[in-house]
Amino acid sequence: MEIPRNIRQIGDIDRELGLYLEDYVATFIEKMRRKNETSVGILLGRQEKDQDIPCLFIRGAIVARNYEVDDGRVVMTASAWNDAYEQAEKCFKDVEICGWFLCSSDSRMTDIYNLQKSHSENFRSPHQVLLVYDGNREEETIYRFDAQGGHRLQGYYIYYERNEQMQEYMISREPTRKTEFAVLQQTRGVSDEATRQFRNIMDGKQEKEAQMEGGNTISRALRTVSVAALLLGAGFGLAAWYKYDGMQGIREVASMFNGKDQTETGAVLAENGQAETGQALVKEVAGEVMPTEKPSEDSESQAAASEAPQTDGTTQAAVAASSDASSGQTASPDGTSAQTPSAETPGEVAPATAGQEESAAPAGADVAYQEYVVKSGDTLSLICKEHYGRGTPALVAEVCKFNGMANANLIYEGQVLKLPEQ
Repeated sequence: MEIPRNIRQIGDIDRELGLYLEDYVATFIEKMRRKNETSVGILLGRQEKDQDIPCLFIRGAIVARNYEVDDGRVVMTASAWNDAYEQAEKCFKDVEICGWFLCSSDSRMTDIYNLQKSHSENFRSPHQVLLVYDGNREEETIYRFDAQGGHRLQGYYIYYERNEQMQEYMISREPTRKTEFAVLQQTRGVSDEATRQFRNIMDGKQEKEAQMEGGNTISRALRTVSVAALLLGAGFGLAAWYKYDGMQGIREVASMFNGKDQTETGAVLAENGQAETGQALVKEVAGEVMPTEKPSEDSESQAAASEAPQTDGTTQAAVAASSDASSGQTASPDGTSAQTPSAETPGEVAPATAGQEESAAPAGADVAYQEYVVKSGDTLSLICKEHYGRGTPALVAEVCKFNGMANANLIYEGQVLKLPEQ
């Protein structure tokens, strides 16, 4: 069984009988009850089952004629049945009688006892229904009948389809349509000029409608293109946002694997940007030290010599060695200086206090050390592990102190570190 796709539920559906009433049939019965007179009709359709539940699909209705009323009971005479069969065969195909309807303001005819008796005398097939409209109460009721009597249905379905057969039957019964058709028949052949004028007017209306339809088509196409462009732009925007968010996540993960925090990774990325663009990079570091212009090598040497304690030759040599290391030179064992490559960033000042610088100079003079140039991705822990075979926090702290560094994480590519011998 095929259930109609477009349906609307009215009330609660009865589990004993499923009733599907086509919309044109419901409209036809509505017109009959608005006449405020007694109307009797036959409901046409087919009977089927849905999971062992009987169902009625009513898709047609015809007006019963030549029936009689006996003490409030409807009596379908032989003449009434013959007329009903002729109407059904003429206007409908593949249908059977599924029940009947009654619209009346006569309280005797709408009495439940008379309704049950009329139904049992005229409609004896199982699962046939009765649709009653009581004009006095303005109430619509649908009954199903069985051996125990009449039962009121709690709800039913309205379904929608083209139903051209019911449309044709309704048109054939409308007096206004018949009158219009008769007027057209009378005027045919009376005035050819009037006919031509009427045809010209109709042709002009059709051309205007066609032009308007073409304009509407173009307008709809433009709206469709505009909406599509808007959706496409929104899609590109979302894609760009997701791509940026993904790159931020990749940078954070890369910094974790390299053993650096997010601030240090940002510094390395900024240095890479400096190498590509050729612009100077100024980094801001902790300690509230602002970048200044790089002093000349002679002034640095003179300042270091003036500040160092003039006690003996050993201290002066240590100060000179420290001055040479800051300017890119290292002291050889014979007292000469050798040029060492340096990758010092312009304007970058390592945070350190005066006490730390003074303690670092004597340590460099008393302990032998090796120089190490920092590479990309290095950390003090990795450098100590590679050089000494271990990277304990105590050893990292010792190397920091030896180099006069306050922060073990603040190293950069190209920096020269002094690794004391153990």
